[in-house]
Amino acid sequence: MKLKFTCAAIAVCSALTSMNANALSLNYRHEFLEKQDQQSDRLVVSHRFDNGWGVGVESKFTSGGEGEGAFDELHTTGTEYDLTYLAKPNDKWWWEAGFNTEITNDVQDLRIHFKPTYWFNPNFYTAARFRVGQRNYDDSLNKENGHYFQLNYYLGYNAENWSVAYDFEYKKLDYPDFNGEEYSYLNNVTIRVPINKNWRPFTEIGYVSYNDPADDNPYPNDWQWRWRVGIEYIF
Repeated sequence: MKLKFTCAAIAVCSALTSMNANALSLNYRHEFLEKQDQQSDRLVVSHRFDNGWGVGVESKFTSGGEGEGAFDELHTTGTEYDLTYLAKPNDKWWWEAGFNTEITNDVQDLRIHFKPTYWFNPNFYTAARFRVGQRNYDDSLNKENGHYFQLNYYLGYNAENWSVAYDFEYKKLDYPDFNGEEYSYLNNVTIRVPINKNWRPFTEIGYVSYNDPADDNPYPNDWQWRWRVGIEYIF
């Protein structure tokens, strides 16, 4: 296993041991991209304090390339760090603000966000996350840094023994993305069926853009299904 994988694992374990185990959340997710035939995984360790502050560390891994099986030639593709604050002034409105940074071999993203959530009743809610980001490339790539604005719209329902949530994401950029245009978007649905108060398995179905290698196009220009399965453990 590569050294970066080991370092990422050590970082996650350090986060685990430095927090109060009674308040930890551990979230593992496996992902499969249909047309690219690519597997990837991510592990998140997070904690929300009683005063509303939250912290999290996310490590991402992927297989060696298209056609590789799950966990084949696994290597790290990035690490994210989160700092958020959640306020719940009443039963109708929740307000969250946060800072996030993602670090890979060649790129560092810096992001801030604001997310209001409105509860129609104790089960049904809607939310919007407004995120501003800056993408900083390594000097060796000889590329200009970029900026983007991202909007996520959520609509969700929490039943007693299951929950479902829809997420539409739109991203406006100042660099080319989908079909060479300065924007991208995706759709995603998440279904959760908790086993008990600790174990919470989930699945996600997304429809996302990708770059079809059969076309002579350097930018994403087609669509594929994204399948995810995972489980969250609340200590």
